[in-house]
Amino acid sequence: MKVSTLHKLKHLENGFTLVEMMVAFALLGLVISALYSFYLYGLQTWDRSVKRMEHQQTARIALDKMIRELQYAHLVKCSIDQTGCSPDLPGEIIYFRINVAGTSTRHSFRLNDTQLHFDRRRDSNNSIRSTNVVALGITGLEFVIDEQETVLITIRVGESPNGVVLTGAVRPRNLPRSQPDGADQESGDSGDD
Repeated sequence: MKVSTLHKLKHLENGFTLVEMMVAFALLGLVISALYSFYLYGLQTWDRSVKRMEHQQTARIALDKMIRELQYAHLVKCSIDQTGCSPDLPGEIIYFRINVAGTSTRHSFRLNDTQLHFDRRRDSNNSIRSTNVVALGITGLEFVIDEQETVLITIRVGESPNGVVLTGAVRPRNLPRSQPDGADQESGDSGDD
């Protein structure tokens, strides 16, 4: 009778063996580590997208400011180390003049380290009268003036893989219109009479 009672008591005790516990903890560890790696990947993706969004906003603000100012220019010149620029050799600084109440003022956009500066200049000695920092974190800035006198702007913000490159174009409204070849001759007057 004693053997059957012990057998019943052992049968009533439902517990896990040490091997079952170790297997359960190993599986639980695998599941938790997989969930944690997904969580970390999600955080890294979130961080990258926030940085990219900030770069896009910075580039958009800077590009909008440059286009807004350049569209009222009546004289535009870009340069790379005080020489002219061309589509093959884009400029890093753009100089322009704006008429305000009959007075022509000189301005420029330039990159200083990673800051985009908007300068107002004195006419007499070309020294900078005031500087406004338009945007921070700019890693590249290029200006090109094409044959139609359209200013093409390329701005880079940030480094890869989160970096952003924006391009824009503006045709200054107040540039003097150049006459096509032969346009100053009166029509019908050939001079061969």
